[in-house]
Amino acid sequence: MTAAQFTNVTVNAQATISYDGRCSSHTIMFEDGRHKTLGVILPCDNLVDHYHFSTNTSERIEIISGECEVKINGDEEFSYYRAGQSFVVEGNSGFNLRTEEIVQYICHLEG
Repeated sequence: MTAAQFTNVTVNAQATISYDGRCSSHTIMFEDGRHKTLGVILPCDNLVDHYHFSTNTSERIEIISGECEVKINGDEEFSYYRAGQSFVVEGNSGFNLRTEEIVQYICHLEG
Protein backbone atom coordinates (compact mmCIF):
# COMPACT_ATOMS: atom_id res chain seq x y z
CA MET A 1 0.00 0.00 0.00
CA THR A 2 1.31 3.42 -0.88
CA ALA A 3 1.52 6.44 1.36
CA ALA A 4 -1.44 8.83 1.11
CA GLN A 5 0.97 11.71 1.53
CA PHE A 6 4.70 12.38 1.64
CA THR A 7 6.48 14.53 4.21
CA ASN A 8 9.81 16.36 4.14
CA VAL A 9 9.90 16.66 0.35
CA THR A 10 10.58 19.38 -2.16
CA VAL A 11 8.07 19.70 -4.99
CA ASN A 12 8.94 20.97 -8.44
CA ALA A 13 6.13 23.44 -9.10
CA GLN A 14 6.69 23.26 -12.85
CA ALA A 15 4.61 20.38 -14.18
CA THR A 16 5.68 18.09 -16.98
CA ILE A 17 2.80 18.23 -19.45
CA SER A 18 2.38 16.13 -22.58
CA TYR A 19 -0.23 15.14 -25.13
CA ASP A 20 -1.83 18.60 -25.18
CA GLY A 21 -2.40 18.59 -21.42
CA ARG A 22 -3.84 15.08 -21.25
CA CYS A 23 -0.90 13.84 -19.15
CA SER A 24 0.76 15.83 -16.39
CA SER A 25 3.07 15.12 -13.48
CA HIS A 26 5.06 16.84 -10.73
CA THR A 27 8.40 15.66 -9.40
CA ILE A 28 8.95 15.35 -5.66
CA MET A 29 12.44 15.08 -4.18
CA PHE A 30 13.23 13.48 -0.85
CA GLU A 31 15.97 14.57 1.54
CA ASP A 32 17.89 11.34 0.85
CA GLY A 33 18.05 12.12 -2.90
CA ARG A 34 15.22 9.87 -4.11
CA HIS A 35 12.80 11.22 -6.71
CA LYS A 36 9.22 10.29 -7.53
CA THR A 37 6.68 11.75 -9.89
CA LEU A 38 2.99 12.13 -9.13
CA GLY A 39 0.79 12.28 -12.17
CA VAL A 40 -2.61 12.25 -13.81
CA ILE A 41 -3.48 10.76 -17.21
CA LEU A 42 -6.77 11.67 -18.88
CA PRO A 43 -8.70 9.13 -20.97
CA CYS A 44 -7.63 8.33 -24.51
CA ASP A 45 -10.14 9.12 -27.22
CA ASN A 46 -10.54 8.69 -30.94
CA LEU A 47 -7.73 11.21 -31.56
CA VAL A 48 -5.24 9.39 -29.30
CA ASP A 49 -5.65 5.63 -28.90
CA HIS A 50 -2.66 5.33 -26.54
CA TYR A 51 0.12 7.37 -24.97
CA HIS A 52 3.81 6.48 -25.27
CA PHE A 53 6.29 7.26 -22.50
CA SER A 54 10.08 6.77 -22.57
CA THR A 55 12.23 5.89 -19.58
CA ASN A 56 15.77 6.97 -18.76
CA THR A 57 16.01 4.93 -15.56
CA SER A 58 14.14 1.95 -14.18
CA GLU A 59 10.65 2.99 -13.06
CA ARG A 60 7.99 1.29 -11.00
CA ILE A 61 4.63 2.86 -11.86
CA GLU A 62 2.04 2.42 -9.14
CA ILE A 63 -1.59 3.00 -10.12
CA ILE A 64 -3.34 5.01 -7.39
CA SER A 65 -6.76 5.33 -9.02
CA GLY A 66 -8.35 4.22 -12.25
CA GLU A 67 -7.39 1.41 -14.58
CA CYS A 68 -5.37 1.13 -17.74
CA GLU A 69 -3.70 -1.20 -20.18
CA VAL A 70 0.08 -1.12 -20.62
CA LYS A 71 2.40 -2.57 -23.23
CA ILE A 72 6.07 -2.33 -22.27
CA ASN A 73 8.54 -2.03 -25.18
CA GLY A 74 9.27 -5.54 -26.40
CA ASP A 75 5.99 -7.03 -25.14
CA GLU A 76 3.55 -8.34 -27.72
CA GLU A 77 0.32 -7.54 -25.88
CA PHE A 78 -1.16 -5.03 -23.46
CA SER A 79 -1.56 -6.01 -19.79
CA TYR A 80 -4.31 -4.69 -17.49
CA TYR A 81 -3.54 -2.69 -14.30
CA ARG A 82 -5.86 -1.06 -11.77
CA ALA A 83 -5.57 0.87 -8.51
CA GLY A 84 -3.28 -0.90 -6.07
CA GLN A 85 -1.20 -2.57 -8.79
CA SER A 86 2.12 -1.56 -10.32
CA PHE A 87 4.40 -2.42 -13.22
CA VAL A 88 8.13 -2.00 -13.83
CA VAL A 89 9.78 -0.57 -16.92
CA GLU A 90 13.54 -0.86 -17.34
CA GLY A 91 15.69 2.18 -18.04
CA ASN A 92 16.25 3.30 -21.64
CA SER A 93 12.99 1.71 -22.65
CA GLY A 94 9.37 2.82 -22.74
CA PHE A 95 5.76 1.79 -22.70
CA ASN A 96 2.38 2.46 -24.28
CA LEU A 97 -0.59 3.15 -22.03
CA ARG A 98 -4.26 3.32 -22.94
CA THR A 99 -7.20 4.10 -20.69
CA GLU A 100 -10.86 5.03 -20.86
CA GLU A 101 -10.85 6.80 -17.48
CA ILE A 102 -8.70 9.14 -15.42
CA VAL A 103 -5.61 7.39 -14.02
CA GLN A 104 -3.56 8.75 -11.12
CA TYR A 105 -0.14 7.26 -10.45
CA ILE A 106 3.13 7.45 -8.56
CA CYS A 107 6.28 6.77 -10.56
CA HIS A 108 9.05 5.46 -8.31
CA LEU A 109 12.34 6.26 -10.06
CA GLU A 110 14.48 3.29 -9.07
CA GLY A 111 17.58 3.53 -11.26
